Amino acid sequence: MAEHDPVKTLLEKTEKAGVAMLATTDAGGHIVSRPMAIQEIEEDHTIWFITRITTPKVEEASADQPVNVTVAEKGFWASISGTATVVRDIERKKKYWSKTTAAFFGESQPEDSDIVLLKVDPDTGEYWDSPGLPATAVEVIKGMVSKEPAHPGENTTVNL
Repeated sequence: MAEHDPVKTLLEKTEKAGVAMLATTDAGGHIVSRPMAIQEIEEDHTIWFITRITTPKVEEASADQPVNVTVAEKGFWASISGTATVVRDIERKKKYWSKTTAAFFGESQPEDSDIVLLKVDPDTGEYWDSPGLPATAVEVIKGMVSKEPAHPGENTTVNL
């Protein structure tokens, strides 16, 4: 039987979600979240996004402030904390460019200087993975009728 790898579970399910909320802190100290398409999560755990240089998230994310990437997808929830860097790699932008991506950028092309990558280097992550609604319901009912708390899935924290 293969050994369960919580880091692999976290990263694979996060990437599979496709869209995450990227949270940054604005100049006033307020947390701001916005949906972002996950372009890729690499073997070294790096998470890649594509955006415009003129968006507030770029300034907020590159000001040595922590960022957070969260997903919620059919019984799976994750929160990944780290730091972000702006990257201007034209070849990587081309790799991620698609008709769907182009729809968000209008006439822009991956070679344009206003299109940049946000590279998130994660430090820690936490996830909650539920086996599905029927199993969750059984656990909740068991928790209601016994003195033991419900355990409707796995909750794990990992260092990345």
